[in-house]
Amino acid sequence: MPDQQEFEEVRAPQEIARLLDCLSGPQGAALAWEEGSGTPTPVLLMEIDPGESITLDITAVEGLHCQLKQGKPFRLVGYCEGMITRTPAITAADGEVTTAPSEAELSREVSRAPGQGVPLRRLWRCPYPDQLERLQRRQSFRARLRLGMSAEAVLRDGDSQDLHGDLIDLSVDGCRLDLPRTAAPVLTNRELPVPLELGFPDGTRLALQAVVQHHRFDPERRLVEAGFRFIGVGAHQDRTLWKLVREVEREAARIAEGVDSRRPPSPLFQPPAGRRGPRLGRREAEAYPTVMTQRLSRVAGYLHAQAMELIQGGCIHGPRLSRQADHLLALYDEDRDGVLFALRFLTRESWPVRHGLSVAILLIDLLEDSLPGELRKSIVASAMIHDLGKVLLPEPLRLTPTFGDAERNRLIQHVGWLRERLSHCAWINASVFEATACQINERLDGSGYPAGIRDDELRELARASAVVDAIDAMRAQRPDRPPWRLAAIYRYLLDHPDKFDTSWVKRFIRRFGLYPIGSLVRFDDASLGWVLALDDQGRPSRVQRMAGKPPSQVPREPLIGPVVEGETLAALGEIQAEVIIGA
Repeated sequence: MPDQQEFEEVRAPQEIARLLDCLSGPQGAALAWEEGSGTPTPVLLMEIDPGESITLDITAVEGLHCQLKQGKPFRLVGYCEGMITRTPAITAADGEVTTAPSEAELSREVSRAPGQGVPLRRLWRCPYPDQLERLQRRQSFRARLRLGMSAEAVLRDGDSQDLHGDLIDLSVDGCRLDLPRTAAPVLTNRELPVPLELGFPDGTRLALQAVVQHHRFDPERRLVEAGFRFIGVGAHQDRTLWKLVREVEREAARIAEGVDSRRPPSPLFQPPAGRRGPRLGRREAEAYPTVMTQRLSRVAGYLHAQAMELIQGGCIHGPRLSRQADHLLALYDEDRDGVLFALRFLTRESWPVRHGLSVAILLIDLLEDSLPGELRKSIVASAMIHDLGKVLLPEPLRLTPTFGDAERNRLIQHVGWLRERLSHCAWINASVFEATACQINERLDGSGYPAGIRDDELRELARASAVVDAIDAMRAQRPDRPPWRLAAIYRYLLDHPDKFDTSWVKRFIRRFGLYPIGSLVRFDDASLGWVLALDDQGRPSRVQRMAGKPPSQVPREPLIGPVVEGETLAALGEIQAEVIIGA
């Protein structure tokens, strides 16, 4: 719930009576335990005796009277006239009252099966509150979705296609969303209302009208962040919004407590039993070049959410990192070539996310030795997050193409920040994390960072990680240069044995070849093709043909073209060159 100081006190007896009468309506009140554990329980405010007592009907809630008998403090909370209204903390251990059946219940006795009695109502009498507390709309609490919480928002844009976004936070007044860049035209007109629908994993959906309050393009994430204000909210929508905000806040509090939380999960974020939950968010609505790309994008979505959590002062969440590392390894073990190919097409993701996934997969593939399962998992997890600390750096510093001493000194801070934010991750091998996430930017001659460690002090895993990290970074486009061809990258690394371990460079070359999976290549007959698989010699063995000219950017839509191999592939002739997209 919001902090105490956000509420204003209501002490006038007539106003207290009026608000209690409002809470006595159907679905007007819920019982919330003062310690904040569990989901608020709907109750019925049956009787109001001004100055003396209020009586709750708790018949429908099994076992609630046992908890009340223990003297646990609680509040009555409801929504009246556009404001959250609540009582002070109430303790009523001696309030149980059991009544006889009502006349209506007795009149239905004749329709009951033999042996069925008429249940008695269970009432609970509590002290009359000497004050109430109200939260004004203009001060409405904004509940932020934390890592692991997914909810969708859909903008209904009249004649064009629906725009799917991810909910960032929610209040009874409005919300913030992450939207694709294609939403920009819809957001430019701030005066016209737009239909907006919220969707949650349990199937709950709420349709609203909203107006745009602000929006900005995030160049790093290639998304539009937009704020909306709800308008024309009816009584039912008002009540639903309040309940949604309350559930979002409670689930966020449970997650923040970590693995030791005793709060039960919110039903709002649990898919229906026995079946997969509804598809949520922009990732599920967008087209991807391959099915594996979409599956990999869900892991990327976790890393993106984790990055946002870091920006907002949170830590690396160990249990979810564990699950996502397991998931990434499962995808790799299921279809190694498919995952390597999918890495090429994660262009929607920010650099720390895309680069982290690439290094994780390439590194575990390069090692290729039969590693113990927990060691593999520690390597993959450490590589996934190794660059996430950079999201805490100022944006100009993250995007600058060159560094002076001052910029370098600020840059290296991201390693320490990541180490400090690694909470609830006792399952990660400490030596692996140090080598993969912390020493990945060190160089053999001591010119790397953060500690300037030299040759003999660097672990073997750190040497391998540095090679993978450098190759993947040089293959990516930067503000100051286009991507490098792989042949040029290999030449550069081999020409600098003072910085990079040449044994790992040569091993990378043998493993991935000159045209790795995901490369776009040009053949003798000028035709183009995407490399899908390599043979034992590191040469392309299966290719998907592509019609037309080289694309100006990496495709985001499903790839179209025949897959060729064997004699059909040989008929295309030799590969002339790798096609660099964005050069």
